[in-house]
Amino acid sequence: MTPKPVPLTLLQTIQSDSSLQSQLAQLPVDSKTMTLSVQLNQALIDHPDLRDVASQAETIDLPLESTKVVAPIDMGFVPRRHIEMLGQARNPDAEYRIVGRLGSGGTGIVYQAHQRAIDREVAVKVLRDELALDPQSRNRFLTEARVIGGLDHPNVIALHELCIDDTGGLFYSMKRIDGTSWNHRIGEMSLVENLETLSRVADAIRYAHSRGLIHRDIKPENVMLGRFGEVLVADWGLAISHSGNQRSPHTDSTIGGTPAYMAPELAMGDTRAIGLHTDVYLLGAVLFHILTGYPPHHGENLLLCIHSAAQNEIRPTRVEGELVDIAMKAMATRPSDRYTSVDEFIAALDDQRQHEQSVRLVRRAKQRLETSTVDNHYESFRVADALLREAIEVWPANKRAHDAIKQLQLDFARAAASQGDLDLALSLYESGGEGNSEAAARVRRLRDERNQNGRLESRYSTLFTHSPEAGLLTQLTTGVVIESNDMFKQLFGYRDEEIVGHKMSELNIWACPERRKLFVERLRGEGLVDNFEAPLLHKDGRRIHTLISGRATRVHGEELVVSTIRDISLRKEAENELKRSRQRLRDLQRLAGLGTWSYDMQTDEVYWSEETYQILKVSHAEAHPGKDLYRSLLHPSDLPLFEQALTSSIENGAAYELPLRHRMPSGDYQTLVVRGQPIFDDAGKTIEMYGVILRPHTKPSPSVV
Repeated sequence: MTPKPVPLTLLQTIQSDSSLQSQLAQLPVDSKTMTLSVQLNQALIDHPDLRDVASQAETIDLPLESTKVVAPIDMGFVPRRHIEMLGQARNPDAEYRIVGRLGSGGTGIVYQAHQRAIDREVAVKVLRDELALDPQSRNRFLTEARVIGGLDHPNVIALHELCIDDTGGLFYSMKRIDGTSWNHRIGEMSLVENLETLSRVADAIRYAHSRGLIHRDIKPENVMLGRFGEVLVADWGLAISHSGNQRSPHTDSTIGGTPAYMAPELAMGDTRAIGLHTDVYLLGAVLFHILTGYPPHHGENLLLCIHSAAQNEIRPTRVEGELVDIAMKAMATRPSDRYTSVDEFIAALDDQRQHEQSVRLVRRAKQRLETSTVDNHYESFRVADALLREAIEVWPANKRAHDAIKQLQLDFARAAASQGDLDLALSLYESGGEGNSEAAARVRRLRDERNQNGRLESRYSTLFTHSPEAGLLTQLTTGVVIESNDMFKQLFGYRDEEIVGHKMSELNIWACPERRKLFVERLRGEGLVDNFEAPLLHKDGRRIHTLISGRATRVHGEELVVSTIRDISLRKEAENELKRSRQRLRDLQRLAGLGTWSYDMQTDEVYWSEETYQILKVSHAEAHPGKDLYRSLLHPSDLPLFEQALTSSIENGAAYELPLRHRMPSGDYQTLVVRGQPIFDDAGKTIEMYGVILRPHTKPSPSVV
């Protein structure tokens, strides 16, 4: 500590001592507490890094030494308790047995100890050895203990008792918290967790103010976080009594705090300017740290940081929002511009929580609309509207919510108009304040046209209803069924109320959703689809094979699809039976050792059986059985004969049988008999060639059947 002539303020004390300024200029900015106290017309500035080497050599694990000179007993009743040190022989009279060191601060060291009488683990704070004989330090230590002892609040650490040891050294025992200080976790905690912690700290400070106490050194380092959710405000060593303009006489001459968080009046050290508003500033400074990741004041060194605090220079930040505004108001330079009390500061945080909830609801409403699809467009509008109205209920002054709900109504109106809901669209335009707009007028004209053409639509509906083929009238954009005719309901087993007004996707009529998607894509791209084959489902789950034809049309600005559906289940069963017959034939030929082949003229694909590969001695891995591969295996002289027979068979429907020479891997040619048979569709058109390859027993003459 450096003795100085008594100045008026902390800043003046520093500015009047060039040596002290030089020392402070060499120290980095940190979160340590510094104080200015007055003793016998001398000013004493204390900071952990300013203590001389001899004093700093005290930092040992044993709080008290047996050779210490007994200090005088302080005023007031302070009981004596025996303490057993680490490494000392067992003392049967010891009430406290030191177990280990927990941490240290500017004025004391905190140890873990075992209290024998109650058989519990406690924390013991001991006044540092170099301060043990200093009356001012002892008085501050006593004041801190009595302040904590007089506070009964769940967020203030509980003090058990204040004592002196056998040498007169001061210490007090308190509840041991299994945890760590807030400054070690503030960076890893979420914003919500940090704000909850700050609210509990503020509640403790509000309680202290009700008891006439000002903390003066609120910072994350002075808040303990327990493993089980405890939040405890500690280090009340700078607390002063305050009642109106009256302060306790034993603390009025001591000023100080932590420069990185200090209010201007603390940095200036003018005790007359310190009040409840000082703690409000410190709470705002902690809020600033939560939001930005650093305290409000900074400088290249500790001296410049103190100047920054005295001038209330707040570090710049890109963080914006209501929470930053709350922090800046709490940290206003003039106390009259700050929140008038901690209660008002807490109320601002509570309001912000409600505002943030309202903002989140607006954000959710916008996200719902961004992810909406044609199938759930109306539902998305409904949900978004409910979210925005809840946002306004939570925060009636939320301008973004009011603007968003107006825009939502206009967007909903446009969507409803595009889907033919003209009455709904007009209602939404009017509720959105756009009832006289050009868009609303256009919808009104469409509605009038719709009403005028109602008679024509009724006639069309009669023809549609009595059509001999199943039919549906649906909206192209939503898939909602507008009308179904009698044949449709008869074919698929639905009643009118079970299908009209419902979406096709909800009715589960399409057995294959991918086919429905392809059908709709073709309609949107080409406007019509003919003979689209797809399996549909009866109401009872039976599969019905159908051919669907659709036409897209626009009626009064609404895109509709007229679909006719033909049941081809019998034909499909016949085709499947034919396929099964072919498969059985192929199986019989395989058993007979015949090589079979087929050529699908619609897909231009060639198929060889396993026996064909073996007869032609071609490996699966070498080549795909295409037309060019087979032609390359034929003798050049036989190739024209094969081409002529194949062409004649396709055109005339005649089967053929030819002995053809085929090249083997050895280079020699082997004569094989090749037979071909055309397969026809319902119209008599050749759609596939099918045949066999076999080794001849005799050499037949070429012929065409």
